[in-house]
Amino acid sequence: MLPLGILLVFVVVALVGWALQLMQSAIDQGEFSLMLAGCMVCSAAVGLATVMVMTLSGLPL
Repeated sequence: MLPLGILLVFVVVALVGWALQLMQSAIDQGEFSLMLAGCMVCSAAVGLATVMVMTLSGLPL
């Protein structure tokens, strides 16, 4: 189970990193739609991290 947890941590970190790059690009270009997409990706990554922590610690979802 530990290797799966480590893989999921890498996925969450990669998603957040990509979302931050997307939001920085949106700021540079003045594109509201890119900023919204970056926020949605960050929200999804936080949700994934929450489910991952609850699952790995044995808490009910």
